[in-house]
Amino acid sequence: MSKHINKITLFLSLICLILGIRTNWREYTFRKASTVAKATIISVDTKLQSGKAIANVDYVLTYKRDNLIDTLSYSTTEAYSLKEPLPSIEELKKNNFYIYYVPKIKSNETPFKDRVFISNNKVLENIFYSGWFSRMIFILILGYILSRSIYRKRV
Repeated sequence: MSKHINKITLFLSLICLILGIRTNWREYTFRKASTVAKATIISVDTKLQSGKAIANVDYVLTYKRDNLIDTLSYSTTEAYSLKEPLPSIEELKKNNFYIYYVPKIKSNETPFKDRVFISNNKVLENIFYSGWFSRMIFILILGYILSRSIYRKRV
């Protein structure tokens, strides 16, 4: 029984390791190939959700992509209360957005050719935090090693 658990744990550890490396490598290639462009807000529309203190905010953004003007719609939610009311349309139009995209010249460097990120930071955040993959792999490998040592002590 313990031998089967060891094999299953080792197999799961290897699968998680391969998937973690693949995900982080693909994210790295996107970061390396991507370019940032500052977006201009064309319009903002707010829709209050009934019975909730949440509003849907729909932005229409333009940015320069490969020397052409491109338009993009972006939706987000804003919480509001009596103490902190919903910002006005003018205040929402003052927000700064940055668009991360892969230019056509670098489209063969990453599998995410059509991926577009919208952020309010000029620095691209790490979306796939690699720490969770390394912790998961560590726990699985540690479990495998412990189960092997416990099995050897019994026999």
